[in-house]
Order: sequence, then C-alpha cells, then structure tokens
Amino acid sequence: MKRSILCAFVLGLTGVEALSSSSSFKATTPSTTAAAASSSSSSSSTAPPPTDSIHKSRLEFPGLPESKFRHPLDRDLTRRIQQLPGNRLLEQGLRRGFPLLEQGVRLDLLSTTVKVSPQQLPELHQAMVQAGRILDFDTTPDLYLQSNPQANAYTLAFLNRDAPPIVVITSALLERCTTAEIQAVLGHELGHLKCEHSLYLTLGGLASTPIRNVPILGPRVDEQLRQWRLAAEYTCDRAALLVSQDVEVVVSGLLKLFAGTSAYDMNAQSFIDQCREYDQLLQSANPLVRASIQRQVRTHPLPVRRVAQLKEWSESVEYKDILRTFGTDLDETTKKIVDDSSDDDDDEVVVD
Repeated sequence: MKRSILCAFVLGLTGVEALSSSSSFKATTPSTTAAAASSSSSSSSTAPPPTDSIHKSRLEFPGLPESKFRHPLDRDLTRRIQQLPGNRLLEQGLRRGFPLLEQGVRLDLLSTTVKVSPQQLPELHQAMVQAGRILDFDTTPDLYLQSNPQANAYTLAFLNRDAPPIVVITSALLERCTTAEIQAVLGHELGHLKCEHSLYLTLGGLASTPIRNVPILGPRVDEQLRQWRLAAEYTCDRAALLVSQDVEVVVSGLLKLFAGTSAYDMNAQSFIDQCREYDQLLQSANPLVRASIQRQVRTHPLPVRRVAQLKEWSESVEYKDILRTFGTDLDETTKKIVDDSSDDDDDEVVVD
C-alpha cells in the first residue's frame, strides 16, 4: 500500500478547482444536486440529513497549520529535518524532481482510471471539494477512481505548486464504505498532502544515508525512520477526524476495511477492548514470541492501535482546541462539543 514514496492509506478521494485562501470561508453546505432532490421529494417538510452524510454542517479550519494536528513524533522529526544544514538545497532538488514523477503518474491515471469531476461521480467530487475546504486547501486535488479488488487509497503526498495534487481511491473501497466514510479516507489522504510526507520522509532517508551502515547507530536510525512512517499514519487519521468531525464515522470505515466486509455492524468500543486484550497477551507472551512480534516491519500501525489512538485524540484537549481556535461557523452539535469541554480544559496544557 505504500508504493515507493507513495503514502498509501490501508483503511483501506475532482477536477481542477481553485479554492480561495481567504480566511472568510463559510460552513460547507449540501450540493445543489442533493438539495434539489430533497426539495422535489418533500415540499412540505425537510428532514435533517442523516448523521452518516457529507451534507451535515461542519467546521472549516482556515489558516490551520499542519503542525497543530501532527502526531508528536511526526512533528518533531519533521522539524529536525527542516533545521538540518543543507536541507534547503536537498528540498529544492526534490521539489524539481517530484513534478516529473507526478506527471508520469497523472498520464497513467488519465489513461487507465476514471477522473472524478462535477459531471463524473458528482457526489465524490463534492466530498473531495468539501474535505479540501475543511482542511484549508487552496486547490482541490484531482481524484481518480481505479479498478482494484483491494480497498485502498493513496496519494503522492507532495504539493506541486503548478498542478493539482493527485489522490486515488479504488473501486473496492467505493463498494465497501458509505460516502461519509470515503470522505474520511479523503481526509486521511489530504493529511498526507498537507504534511507533504513524501517530501520529508524522503529527506529524512537521504539525510540518514551516511550513517545507515554504521554499527549500532545505523539500526537505530532505521528504526526511527520506521517509527516516523507509522506516526505519519496516526497524523493522517487525525486529519480524517478533522474532516469528518465524527469519530464514529472514521472508526466505522476503519473497521469495515480491517474486517474486509461491510455486511455487519461492528462496535468500536469492542475493538478498543480488543486492543487492551492484545496488550495484556503481548506482555505475558513468551519473550521469543514477543520479540518476534515487535520486530515485524509494518508500513502502517496495528489496526487496534489506530482505533484506540484516534478515540483518545478525539477526546483530547488538543483536538478540542483546534475546533475552538480555528473552526468557523460552529453548528449546534459542534458548539456543544466545544462548550462541554471548556470547563475541563482550563487546567490542562495544550500540546503545541
């Protein structure tokens, strides 16, 4: 799922559209198509949109810096790379080279997939536009639908100043998840883009090359880079939550993909309990078994860890501070979330 420098989303998404960078964003609203359908079906009364819908009112976050929702390890290592001597020269070289890779990928996608647009799969297009606005993107990424039996999504995780970013979702993901859950997946991929994970993880790999073969130190550096890649996924789960603003929607999408089916309802709390069961068993396991498990190389965090960490962050001061500080046009539900946390937050320290 991580293709070379592609940052993929195991949770296993329209055309070019410039968005204003002004801070005077308005709350996202239903698409005109959905509104027209609603009015034609019931002229006397309009039922509220379902919870699992991209049409519910939500906050947008104009001016939100990616550092505010990065996982601490992701944030710290990114800053270290940015402060390294010679980093600017390396970064300029990569920024010149990435567009060539992106151009090849774009040509391949245009020839083999379906490009989403206002005319082609308009609900997916609306989901992407809305997600981009929420996370304060100036330009809406190009979204492509790819035929693939594996439920997945990926992006180049690089912001090209001269062309819209690229995000790809697979047909299996579309079939398994609701539109709201797919939009959460979009939020995850936009998190990779906003953080430019491909750029900084590549810079980290290049910067560590001279010491990769040094005994003792080399393996530690490799492990640090591996942990950074995992932390980047936690960062993007947080971006998914910022887009959805409903942890149950994000978790529901995750569980469907971890289980490989959407045929039955699944319980998020039971899955978190499963995480505790895993930790207890790991602690009591034979040392050889435990060491073998801990040495496994993964491109993404363990599913039980992802859900547990996301639930924890959704209840954190850090998340509520983002809603309160950067959010515009609070609806009543979100106001309640923020207001209920205000009294409890006074004595707590916000992670910067």
